[in-house]
Amino acid sequence: MTEVAIYGSGGLGRVVRDILAAGRRHRVAAFLDSEVGKHGTVLDGLRIHGGVEAVRQLLSGGALGVVVAIGDNQARVTIAEQLRQRGTALVSAIHPLATIAPSARLGQHLIAGARATICAHAAIGPHCVLSTGAIVDHENSLGKGVFLHPAVRLAGGVTIEDYATLGIGSCVIPYRRIGQGAYVDPGSVVIREVRPGTRVGGVPARQRSSAPSRFVPDPLPGLQHQPT
Repeated sequence: MTEVAIYGSGGLGRVVRDILAAGRRHRVAAFLDSEVGKHGTVLDGLRIHGGVEAVRQLLSGGALGVVVAIGDNQARVTIAEQLRQRGTALVSAIHPLATIAPSARLGQHLIAGARATICAHAAIGPHCVLSTGAIVDHENSLGKGVFLHPAVRLAGGVTIEDYATLGIGSCVIPYRRIGQGAYVDPGSVVIREVRPGTRVGGVPARQRSSAPSRFVPDPLPGLQHQPT
């Protein structure tokens, strides 16, 4: 059983801890978080350490990898890529009750919850989150940093571009494309292409506004100037 740290002490971080516990291959040693006010506090019996500056200390103390469990897609990818470039191993968290077809292709650093289903010849990009009960049907293509909330259903041949988010219970009919950074409201039914950077909702889904994001452009101040 190898030790890992979870970067992100919010709801997704707690879900990832449960996923890793169910898999019985990893032991979570600590949480990490960029929010200074959380440093030194305890969550679910584990101490919350600092942000990226604490990673090397944790790794030298025995933790062998990190799962970045941050809901905002761009922030999750940015932090994960910066850690990877500095030699940190990124760990996937895949629940043992997830179903993955042998022909599916999985990118690095995947989070997949219980009952998530990845069907034949689907391709999942790096740093994606497939929440509980999400269905990725045959020949789907998911780009980098996609987030599927619980019970999302993608029919065959769907393409989801980088950083897109699909809210809980939404679904997409076959061979539609969700553009980069788009946001699909919970419970929506997508029957036509969704343009990049837009928010859609309803049955059928219609454009409502620009896609929301909580991304902070520089979530790790000064990290780029640290030596590799």
